[in-house]
Amino acid sequence: MASTDQHPLPAVPGPSGSLALRRESALSAQTMARGEPGALAEDRIDLKTIWRTLFKHKWTIGSITALCTLGAMMYTLRITPQYQSVALLQIDRAAQKVVGFNTDVEVDEGPASDQLQLRTQIELLKSRSLAERVIDEMGLYKPDAPATPPSEADADDAAAPTGSEPIDQARSLAAKLLRNLRTLFTPSQADQRALSRTGTVAQFENAISVEPIRNSRLVELRVLNPDPELAARIANTMAKAFIASNIERRMDSSIYARQFLEDQIRQTKAKLEESERVINTYAKKNEILNLGEKGSAATQTFVDFSAALAKAEQDRIKAETLYNQVKLNPESAPQAVTNEAIRAYKEQRARLEAEYARDLAVYKPDYPAMVQARAQIAELEGRIKTEVNNILASIQGQYIAASRAEEQLKAKVASSRSEVLTVQDRSVDMNLLSRELDTNRQVYDSLLQRLKEVSVTAGITTNNVSIVDEASVPLFPAKPNLKVNIGLGVMLGLFLGMLAALLREQMDDSVKHANEIETLFHLPLLGLIPFTRPKLGRNEPVALLTHRDPRSTFAEAYRSMRTALQFSTADGAPQRFMVTSCGKGEGKTTTALALAINFAQLGQKVLLIDADMRKGWVHQMLKVSNERGLSNLLSGDRGSDGLMQDTAVANLSVITAGPVPPDPVELLMGPKLGQLLEKAQAMGYQQIVIDGPPLLGIADAIVLGNQIQHIVFAVKAGGTRKDSIRDALRRLRNAGLAPMGMALTHARNEHTSDYAYAAYYGYGYGDGYTPPSAARPSPAPSPNKPPVPLPAGTRIEPTLDPSGA
Repeated sequence: MASTDQHPLPAVPGPSGSLALRRESALSAQTMARGEPGALAEDRIDLKTIWRTLFKHKWTIGSITALCTLGAMMYTLRITPQYQSVALLQIDRAAQKVVGFNTDVEVDEGPASDQLQLRTQIELLKSRSLAERVIDEMGLYKPDAPATPPSEADADDAAAPTGSEPIDQARSLAAKLLRNLRTLFTPSQADQRALSRTGTVAQFENAISVEPIRNSRLVELRVLNPDPELAARIANTMAKAFIASNIERRMDSSIYARQFLEDQIRQTKAKLEESERVINTYAKKNEILNLGEKGSAATQTFVDFSAALAKAEQDRIKAETLYNQVKLNPESAPQAVTNEAIRAYKEQRARLEAEYARDLAVYKPDYPAMVQARAQIAELEGRIKTEVNNILASIQGQYIAASRAEEQLKAKVASSRSEVLTVQDRSVDMNLLSRELDTNRQVYDSLLQRLKEVSVTAGITTNNVSIVDEASVPLFPAKPNLKVNIGLGVMLGLFLGMLAALLREQMDDSVKHANEIETLFHLPLLGLIPFTRPKLGRNEPVALLTHRDPRSTFAEAYRSMRTALQFSTADGAPQRFMVTSCGKGEGKTTTALALAINFAQLGQKVLLIDADMRKGWVHQMLKVSNERGLSNLLSGDRGSDGLMQDTAVANLSVITAGPVPPDPVELLMGPKLGQLLEKAQAMGYQQIVIDGPPLLGIADAIVLGNQIQHIVFAVKAGGTRKDSIRDALRRLRNAGLAPMGMALTHARNEHTSDYAYAAYYGYGYGDGYTPPSAARPSPAPSPNKPPVPLPAGTRIEPTLDPSGA
């Protein structure tokens, strides 16, 4: 494989083995260092990417949406218009209790019970019986002529036996399976009138809808029908029929309840009479005297003696307590204190004792008057003691009498208790009979009371359903709803369109966005070339727009790419580089020609070499002769003299591909290409741009790249597959080559972000404005003063060159 080391090129910046140096200082190394986070970003959902995908396939989405909308419109117009009439009903609570025996059983109805009752009424409105009643009242059922019943020949097609047992079993099984399958889809009745009526009822029920109004007891009864007047009549008839059926149901329940109560009263009355006779006979037989609520006579006697005994015990205890108290201190007894005689005796004694004490200070005790006074005092004390003893004897007598009465009552209570126990033994069955009698009497009284209530309320036809608004004839159809159906069609179309766009984008393996260049392939984006069509009336290549219309965005894009190449190495733009791509039609020839024109606009002498000797296009684009070209030189037919042709672009010369040689690879591997490049530099060509062959399928580009080293990779936005790019880069890497960067051609709005596109082309030159690059050519960068290299890790974005590009 030929190498530039065999032919030193002093004009080329850097040593011949500059590939390693370029990998350290080029933009690709900086991007490769940042490639890992970008790869991880693919796992995240990027809303901008989704939006770009949808915008890219906007026509697909619009077409599918239009088709779905048109289909929805056609489907809507095919449906027979249906008019909807609405009747508003009010359903109140039904509080009547016909057969409730005890009002305590009723509980307060809560919200859940209220909703349950309202839901029950709504389901009654939807019932089949009400539908049949309305159908019969309005004469909506029109039976067709009875059809002949299905023939029995189709019922069971059992084949005749063939004599082979396995075949007969298989046919029998098949016939059974077929018969069972027909049974699943065959009605059980063959009467066509019944089937026709069932279909009419089903159709009627489908046209009826009942919707409750939220947080109220109002219900809307809606009827759909192609005839607006018939829809209103059905709604009103159904509301009235529901009210009538509700009243009839209540009247029927009242009549049934009255009949039921009368039967129960007759049975209960017979049981009550039988219970009274049985209990009377049992009381006579066992001599049980019943005092009604007081019980038997023995029980009442026992109760009286028990009460008297309790009172006697209280009297005895009271008398005993008083006797013991008086016995200890007789004068302190209440009878003694309140006794008038004892009180008078004590007063006289006190007066005599006072006189005696006073006279004792004058007379001696033996004095007759003093002795007489003592005798009078002693006599009074005797009288007092006699009175106190009488009181004590009276209290003792009361105590003894109370004790005797208590003993007698105890004996009476004991004897009456024995008698009560004996009566209770005989009254066990009597009590059972009494309880049964009381129960029968209560049931009988309750039934009589309920019968009177039902008899009074039987004629009152209370109704909890009322019509608030009668149904009116609708003016416009309710179904189909054209706006809703079209809206649904639009939504379905948008959904299917976006789904198709996303699936199509997912199946598309081409480069779809400028960010993917650095993210997936770790190469800098040197240029973003917009998709441009030739102007009408001009039959010339798009690449010549950089010369014909330097103010166009197309020319601006290549000027930005030229500036990026000038900063791609420490010594400025490479003096010779090759433009290649994966395959044909990806813009490599246009890129090579446009870059050559841009470098020529700087005032440099530029040589454009068409090295694609298999399918060269440069001579057609520049409209020059291709009789002699690179293939003639490399094959040794001619020298380099006369091969460099001048073009219409100032400072630009071209060497065409020449006739197609039999083996271009061997020609490129020879030393003559390197000699040509050295001679061109010696002739003063400051920039050599080579339009190389594609990378895939042939080895020409690999051989040529080993002699050129600097490679620009052209990629068609939305056209070049990612796998193809990876294969091409793998071939370059295996040959020890690495592209300087990539140029994304045929870029549209969906292939780049808005801000990026504005950064490249958003200056929007207006009419009459001449950019600096068109007014005067910018001077070429001085070889003695190269651009200042940027620090490691700094990202270089393609910018405008100093000339205003």
